[in-house]
Amino acid sequence: MPRPLVPDRRGRILTAAAELIVESGWPATTVARIAEYAGIGKGAVYREFDGKEQILAAVLNRSMRRMTSQVHRRVIDADHLVDLPAVYRFGVEALLSEPLMRALYLGDDAVLGDHVREVGERRYSARMGWLADYIEKLQQAGVIADDIASDNITRMLSVFTIGLVNAPGTLGAGTAEELTDTVMLFAQLVDAGLRGPGPVDASAARHAQIALLEQLSDQLTQLEEPV
Repeated sequence: MPRPLVPDRRGRILTAAAELIVESGWPATTVARIAEYAGIGKGAVYREFDGKEQILAAVLNRSMRRMTSQVHRRVIDADHLVDLPAVYRFGVEALLSEPLMRALYLGDDAVLGDHVREVGERRYSARMGWLADYIEKLQQAGVIADDIASDNITRMLSVFTIGLVNAPGTLGAGTAEELTDTVMLFAQLVDAGLRGPGPVDASAARHAQIALLEQLSDQLTQLEEPV
C-alpha cells in the first residue's frame, strides 16, 4: 500500500533546512538531519531535491523571495518619492531581517560556510535586462539623469551588488551596521551623481519599481517550484 503524501513536503523540507542552518550551520546540516527535523523519511527529501546543494539554493531562493515581497510592500506603502536611496534602504533592511541572507552578506561562515560563495548564479542575465529597463524608466521619470547611458548605470549597480556578496571573502566578515552604512553611502553617492534635473514623476518611478520587483518575484517563484 503506498504511503500517504506529506502535505507541503517541499515547504517542510525548506523550513527544516533553514532552521537547522541557523542552529548548527550549513556544514553540519545533513540530509538525514533535515528529514528528521521535518518529520519525514530521508528518501522523501531526495524525491524533492537531488542533494544538499539543491536544498541550499532553494532555501536561499525562498529567503530572497521574502525579501522581495517586503521591499514590494514598502514601495507600495510609501507616501513619498521612492528614489534609489530609499530602494537601497528598503533592501538592506529586508536583507538583515532574513537570517540566511544576513549570514551570506555579512560573511558568517559559521552559518553558511564557504560553499555558498562557490554556487554560480545563472539568473543574473535576465535581472540585468530588467534593471536596465528600470533605469531607463527612472530616467524618463526625471529621477536619474538621462545624459548617462543606462547600460553603464546598470553595470555599475550590478558590480556593487555582486561585490557585496564577495566582499567577506576578501575583506573578512562584517557587521550589520557596516553593511548598512556601506549600502547607504553607495546609495547617497549614486543619488548625488545621477540625480535628474527634474521635474520628477513620482508615480512613474513607483510603477517602474513595482514592475521590477514583480519580475524578480515571478522569477524566484518559478525557481522555487519543483521541476
